[in-house]
Amino acid sequence: MLDFRKLIQQIDQVGSDGLQSTLSQEDALIAAREAYKEALAHKEEFVEKLDRNAPWTWWPTAMPIEPIDKHIEVRIVDQPVTVVAVDGSQIMPSHHEIHSCFLLNIGSAIISYGVKAPPILDTEPRLFHRNEDLYPLVDRRRMHIDELYVSLERQMLELEKLVEFSLNAVYRGAPVVALVDGSLIPWSVEKMPSGYHDTYLARMAQEVEKLQDAGIPIFGYLSHSRSADIVNDLRVFVCPYQDSHCRDLCGHLNEEDFPCSKIWPMSDRMLVAENLKFGHRTAAFQSGASVTKMMDAKQRICFSYLNVGNEIARIEFPRWLLDHEELLNNSLSAVLAQVRKGMGYPVCLAEAHHLAVIRGPDRQKFFDMIARQLVQFGLKPVKVSPKESRKRNSFI
Repeated sequence: MLDFRKLIQQIDQVGSDGLQSTLSQEDALIAAREAYKEALAHKEEFVEKLDRNAPWTWWPTAMPIEPIDKHIEVRIVDQPVTVVAVDGSQIMPSHHEIHSCFLLNIGSAIISYGVKAPPILDTEPRLFHRNEDLYPLVDRRRMHIDELYVSLERQMLELEKLVEFSLNAVYRGAPVVALVDGSLIPWSVEKMPSGYHDTYLARMAQEVEKLQDAGIPIFGYLSHSRSADIVNDLRVFVCPYQDSHCRDLCGHLNEEDFPCSKIWPMSDRMLVAENLKFGHRTAAFQSGASVTKMMDAKQRICFSYLNVGNEIARIEFPRWLLDHEELLNNSLSAVLAQVRKGMGYPVCLAEAHHLAVIRGPDRQKFFDMIARQLVQFGLKPVKVSPKESRKRNSFI
């Protein structure tokens, strides 16, 4: 338990440190916005420098696909549409519990507007307990799963269910828009063995291609995004060197001492908030993340920032959508309408989240049910590890 009497002095320090951090961030924001204005005024030079220095920077640079000074209006249009959203949660495996296993729980919401079709709110739990689940075969070797593996498998299951539900929703007679809570970029897959990495991207490509073939747009919706792709682009622009060879020119410095760090750390949403009107989005950029470079050109992940009223949301989508301007605009209109209906967050995603979440009592009931089943089959002893037992019961 926490001793708040001992903690209070450290909490007091949060305020004073936070004030200093805020003042420092304000200076960085002013410098970043000045750099942004300068880049917009010299957009050809900006894009050329980005392209030339992409191989040498210590961070991925995002390439603009539309004119960077262009803000596009997204109007809420009263039109028939079906919105499909999924979200997931998990119970992680633990060798301290009564049985080694993990659980993925996928919540889904299908809501139609302008057509006579009832909403569908559902949840699907999936239990993994066999040896091949707990020790999957990767590069012909059995690996011991961890939190990273389980999270990636949950994200893949979310995508598979989203594609399944979206394709089925076409028969409701309205255009379909598919929504994911969070990024479409599988950032953490790079930390996995190469065999798993390649297989995962192939599985992802197969699912996204089904949506592309059906003409169904998919969006990753990021609320309060910390992404800094455009800011990183600006760091290249303000670099005092003609060529931004970070390792050769600044490798001996701490990052906060880099010449370009006068505009860092800073998030993109803070940068663009000053001039991005409600219902408008920024130009689209193609992510420079290394994992996206292994994707098919049409499936490479792009992003744009959209002013939804209460925040600047980051919207991610596959590259092929930019070749279908009317579909992209109509779909973003549906996303903006979802935020309005959800009073600040897409209502379909919020419903999927409520269905997916696994609370403490649910977790305990889950393991109680497993314990009863093991006892019924005479599989003993059915008990937690001594460590877990002592954690739950104190002697004092």
